[in-house]
Amino acid sequence: MRGFVALCRRVNIWLNTVAEAVLFIMLMLTVVDVVLRAFGRPIVGTYELVAIFGAIVIGFAVPQTSWDKGHVYVDFMIENRSAAVKNAWYIGTRIVGIGLYAFLSYGLLMKGIGLYKSHEVSLTLHIPYYPAAYGLALCFLVECFCLVTDIFRIFTEEEDKA
Repeated sequence: MRGFVALCRRVNIWLNTVAEAVLFIMLMLTVVDVVLRAFGRPIVGTYELVAIFGAIVIGFAVPQTSWDKGHVYVDFMIENRSAAVKNAWYIGTRIVGIGLYAFLSYGLLMKGIGLYKSHEVSLTLHIPYYPAAYGLALCFLVECFCLVTDIFRIFTEEEDKA
């Protein structure tokens, strides 16, 4: 069990590191494009790259944000309930999340396959879209495992569930 939790943690850190690197590249690309526009030499395809990079940053940061419990959490419905009710609510929401992210992962995998078969690319730079769809599918699959790990952690660790 501890090995699964450790593996999930390492994968989350790796995905978040990718998100951080892509965010930095996106920032630098935008800054350089703005500066070069002042000289009448904008970077071609910046809009496409920033859009693709934005999807990658958001998707790759989801598992780590979930692990760190950095998302918005509204607990007014369960704040005055017993520990058993809180745990049941916590497990129930994780199960719903697992279903949602599994559905998203499968949908993005199918979308990636469709994009690959159709050879769809961006208009200006002709960058294929399917790697981004596959990457997001992987991230949401990892999020499913992260939510499963959250359920296991409720029984093995005494921590705040918020």
